[in-house]
Amino acid sequence: MVDDKLLKVQQWFKRANNDLKDIENNLKDTDPPTDVICFHAQQAIEKYIKGVLIHFEQHITKTHDLIFLLNSISNYVPELLKFKSELKEISRCAVEVRYPDIMFEPTLEEAKKAE
Repeated sequence: MVDDKLLKVQQWFKRANNDLKDIENNLKDTDPPTDVICFHAQQAIEKYIKGVLIHFEQHITKTHDLIFLLNSISNYVPELLKFKSELKEISRCAVEVRYPDIMFEPTLEEAKKAE
């Protein structure tokens, strides 16, 4: 059981690390896709939090809401609560940057901040 849990945590963290690699690669571009960078930043955070939830044997809810996820792990990692406002801001990147009709286009500064 422990090995299975550890494997699942590692799988979530591996996917999150891949999101970070994507961010790093995109930031090297002369005209980086800020929407993609912010999306992958949100995704990386979401996956890390879900990995932590698995570590503490908690249920993973199908959500992109980082505040909801933060509240889910706050009893286990309370020091993350200080990032609540930043997570609220980047939660927008889960959905809003993916659809052109919403028209949320992060600036390069916002994308670098999300990194």
